[in-house]
Amino acid sequence: MRHWVARLPVLVMSIGIFWVSNQAVPVPQPFSFADKFYHVLAYAVYGWTLVLAVRTFPLTSRQRMILALTIGVLFAASDELHQAFIPGRTADVLDWVADALGIVCVVVLTIVRNERACAK
Repeated sequence: MRHWVARLPVLVMSIGIFWVSNQAVPVPQPFSFADKFYHVLAYAVYGWTLVLAVRTFPLTSRQRMILALTIGVLFAASDELHQAFIPGRTADVLDWVADALGIVCVVVLTIVRNERACAK
């Protein structure tokens, strides 16, 4: 049961991202790169939920981080592809890069935190 609880946030985030991607509602752009900032932020949260979810897998710490990174980057790519079929939305490689950057930041921070904890 504990494994399901650890994996629930990533499931909720996946559904939320898919739902938002299905909308053709314009997002306010208070500055020129706001769209990319939103992508990095959203996928950093998604990456964090992935890191929490993979902690329950019987893998090494390195394998878990690679798995979280792989799942996140592939999900981001599928999300951009999905948007290509939604009227009023477009698939953008730079959005995917911003998504991947958010996930990479969280995975790297997790690795650094784990290494510091092991060094103590």
